[in-house]
Amino acid sequence: MRLPILMFDFGNVLGFFDYGLIYARFGARLGLSASAFQTLVESKGMKSLLAELEAGAISSEAFAARVQREVGLDIPFEDFAADWRDIFELNEPVAAIVADLKAQGYTLVLGSNTNAIHADFYRRRFREALEPFDHVVLSHEVRAMKPSSVFFDTCTAVVGASAGSCLFIDDVEENVEGARAAGLQGLVYKTPAGLVRDLKALGVEVSSGSSLN
Repeated sequence: MRLPILMFDFGNVLGFFDYGLIYARFGARLGLSASAFQTLVESKGMKSLLAELEAGAISSEAFAARVQREVGLDIPFEDFAADWRDIFELNEPVAAIVADLKAQGYTLVLGSNTNAIHADFYRRRFREALEPFDHVVLSHEVRAMKPSSVFFDTCTAVVGASAGSCLFIDDVEENVEGARAAGLQGLVYKTPAGLVRDLKALGVEVSSGSSLN
């Protein structure tokens, strides 16, 4: 096994996401602007409810029912899921870096705080970009979220490696700090070019993307 084992976040690393699209779709159903719907749903505890969903504490159907009850929406779950799921765009330069790292023989893990509706969608939409990953650890499946040590312990367990031999790459500083607290190495992702520079500085062999901005 070639070291370090490289672990990537999905959201805003391998793929971008925009919750504004959700707010716009649901807002339109209620005759509200995206910003007005965001204000409404956040006032009803959206942040804590979403955390329950991504931690696997409630089902997608229960989440949809609770959101709708709080904001006064009444649509079938299938329609809710359709409005909820499509918020992602592939970060193609990072996908190219990932593919290169796989070609260099590194073991790759995708580790994401997410929910079943979103994960099912982007695993289908970006199937080719996700093929290089040897393992996928999703918060709603393992019932633990970054920056919890339980999440990172699960990531190391799936590859059967020591924490110190793993490098976690995330765009959120708090999550990188959580990885380091769990004994992993950590990198904060900012740009593809910066990622390449940081990987090379740690001795990781990566050839693609060195001229990316």
